[in-house]
Amino acid sequence: MEAVLLLAVAASSAALARSLTGRGDAAPLAAERAARSALRRASELLRALGASRAASALLALPGWRECARWAASRTGAAGAGLDEGEAASALVLAAVGAGILASALFGSWLMLPVCVAGLLAGVPLAASRRAEALRREAAKAMPAVFRTLAVAIGAGMTLVQAAEYAGAHVGGAVGEAFARLGLRLRCGMSTEEALAALSRELEAPGAGLLSTALVISHRTGSPLRGLFQRSAVLVERQGEFERLLAVKTAQVRMSVRVVCLLPAVMVCLLAAISPDFQEGLCTPAGTGCVLVAAALDATAVAIIRRLVGKVL
Repeated sequence: MEAVLLLAVAASSAALARSLTGRGDAAPLAAERAARSALRRASELLRALGASRAASALLALPGWRECARWAASRTGAAGAGLDEGEAASALVLAAVGAGILASALFGSWLMLPVCVAGLLAGVPLAASRRAEALRREAAKAMPAVFRTLAVAIGAGMTLVQAAEYAGAHVGGAVGEAFARLGLRLRCGMSTEEALAALSRELEAPGAGLLSTALVISHRTGSPLRGLFQRSAVLVERQGEFERLLAVKTAQVRMSVRVVCLLPAVMVCLLAAISPDFQEGLCTPAGTGCVLVAAALDATAVAIIRRLVGKVL
């Protein structure tokens, strides 16, 4: 997709330059028509690929749907308007294009499978990173949510009004979740179902307690202002503890990542730029050594994950 956009920009720039210099009128029009035709064909190709079974299989893989949804939202903000299948197909085409360009640059066909493998490994990692960032954002916003609801319900607002008030005053994904809660309640959904959907959407500390407290408040009419204020303090302390733990373990986590990723990066780099390494890698002994090293690295990662799981 980026390559097509760059081609269109280059064609438009050339057409503008020729029109300013006054060197003919047919060439700029032909360049403009060629750019529009290329964009139309690229859109048709993405539309066909997005509706194929391969795109559906990609979206079924872990992390692909989240990354495709994020990419589709970004392209929608830019005016392209891709759906999830088209965004996933665009990611694959971008990786293949980058692999072809890198293969031509380094003179090795191995860069194409390396780029494709990097995409397959990077999409779940990017999805997990984004999910973790959203969880941290929601955890950071939860104290403000508790205080906002305490003020709203203490002032005599109904649950619908309190949800809309929180959605308007709390930004980010948490505010959008409360805005959807108010919309569901206004559309006639029951309180229990709407709050259950809210607790599923909010992956943040205190989300279950918040839903239960709102159900109790709706049934009994109790404002629960003190409970919300106390919960805000507890959620803030939990966030402080999590940040302190992240700071204390940052050096260890960085060391583990470097030790685990450095062998794979070195093998890929040498396979791309060193002809001698490529010849050795194609031999049975070389392939066997790389496979044994990969198995040992995977075993070390599994052991580290198990040890960290026991501690945390």
